Amino acid sequence: MRIILLLILYTSKAFSYCSDPSPPFSKPSKPTTPYCINEFSRTHNCDDWTINNYQNEIESYNYDVERYVRELQNYVDDASDYANCEIRRLNN
Repeated sequence: MRIILLLILYTSKAFSYCSDPSPPFSKPSKPTTPYCINEFSRTHNCDDWTINNYQNEIESYNYDVERYVRELQNYVDDASDYANCEIRRLNN
């Protein structure tokens, strides 16, 4: 019984599959600056709605960047796990 159990454990390690990680799907894209904002002189002639809408887009973009950074960190962690799995497979 012990021999069968050890044989099963040994062969399962030898034939284990290492799953390669997938990178994040896409980078967030910056919102376009409204036409009524002059970035060089740092002035604008926008109405309140345009400014508020742009600020909301910037805030949303910042959240998307934070999410993307977390996804990248998870990808790096998964890539490290994948590399270690492949090393273990080579050593068995």
